[in-house]
Amino acid sequence: MGEWRKEDFVAVGYIVKTHGIKGDIKVISLSDNPRRYSTLKKVCIFTKSGMTKEYHIERVIMAKGGVIVGFKPPLTIAEAEEIVGGHIMVPADEVPGLERGHYYHFEIIGMDVYTTDGRNLGKIVDIMETGSNDVYIVKGSDREYLIPAIHDVIKEVDIRTRRMIISLIDGLT
Repeated sequence: MGEWRKEDFVAVGYIVKTHGIKGDIKVISLSDNPRRYSTLKKVCIFTKSGMTKEYHIERVIMAKGGVIVGFKPPLTIAEAEEIVGGHIMVPADEVPGLERGHYYHFEIIGMDVYTTDGRNLGKIVDIMETGSNDVYIVKGSDREYLIPAIHDVIKEVDIRTRRMIISLIDGLT
């Protein structure tokens, strides 16, 4: 992968713990479709200590609350523990496209959010995963909004202009 600059990569997962005795890891996907991991062959892991290394994926198993990833060659338990808290990254130019209406977190965070009547609510600063749907955390000039990522609310997402249009429903104002 050449020289590794974090800004040239996109985080597709957060490593939460080791799994089993074969050096597998459990990952929380940062994509709205965790099955995408099955198409990845190699990834780069940026650890919280700043270490970077390329890994080859051998197997991916969908699990409750995440994805189990195994590598080739297998990691030792100690090696797996060293990368817990790190991010699985792929080169930005290798991020697979998503189906229409689906987005990576990195595409949504930082977006300006407007109401259908043109009022600027602020920027998306984080995404909360609730299980049933994501919730976008929007920081405005005077308050924070929690915007559910559901069709009744999200009317338009423009990745190119970094704008999202929402319809305010009862409880959001």
